[in-house]
Amino acid sequence: MRRFLKSRTIAMVVLVALMLASVQCGYILHSERRGTKGGDIDLPILIMDCCWFFVGVIPGALALIIDFTSGCIYEPSGSKKVSLRPDSRLSFRLNDPAPADATVAVTLEDPTGLQVKATLMEKNVAQGERIGKVNLALPAGLQPGAYKLALKVNGETSVSWDISL
Repeated sequence: MRRFLKSRTIAMVVLVALMLASVQCGYILHSERRGTKGGDIDLPILIMDCCWFFVGVIPGALALIIDFTSGCIYEPSGSKKVSLRPDSRLSFRLNDPAPADATVAVTLEDPTGLQVKATLMEKNVAQGERIGKVNLALPAGLQPGAYKLALKVNGETSVSWDISL
């Protein structure tokens, strides 16, 4: 009877450990980050991965290897806040060819992203076309405050930046 209870206890501990591993892994929590190539490391994900070293070297190393190789441990590039003057000009480059016909737009929105304050650029691109360098100017008369600059493809936000004027 003791042996059965001991086996059952070990099985329960392993099951709980596997459940926690799947919940705390950046690969599961942040699947939208897969494929990210470098950037700032998301500290809570790193800490959760390192906690697996308490269970053993193999689970800890495995958690770190999976999150670093998949890119899920890196914070998204659009998570930083940028301060600008109302008369600022913005410049960025869109190098990759369009995978399909699309409408690409850059909008200035309220901080929640629900209300568009201004459309800074809107362009229809054909499959395979490259947009290249994009130069934008913030509209005159913007009130100081918090805004969100969003790059949208077919109306869906692809990436956004929090900005303050």
